[in-house]
Amino acid sequence: MPLGIVADTGFASETVDLPKDCRVMLYTDGITEAMNGAGERSRQERFAEWLPPARGRYASEPQDELAEKLRQFQTKTGLNDDQTFLIMTG
Repeated sequence: MPLGIVADTGFASETVDLPKDCRVMLYTDGITEAMNGAGERSRQERFAEWLPPARGRYASEPQDELAEKLRQFQTKTGLNDDQTFLIMTG
């Protein structure tokens, strides 16, 4: 659900216990809608495939690897939308 578009929108709150060594990723649609020179979108599935293993690593390491794969994917295209993601590891 988009955030900040409608002032009076209500949002639910939920707490989830996550298992050890799991990771959580939050991202904007500019990540999954990024295009390469052939006009292919990165899509959610491709983005998930790019996500490197996080076990035993700081969140910044897979974050840097993922950002580099995204840069390589869209080498011949310009940035069309914001691209933001956050990886949290446990």
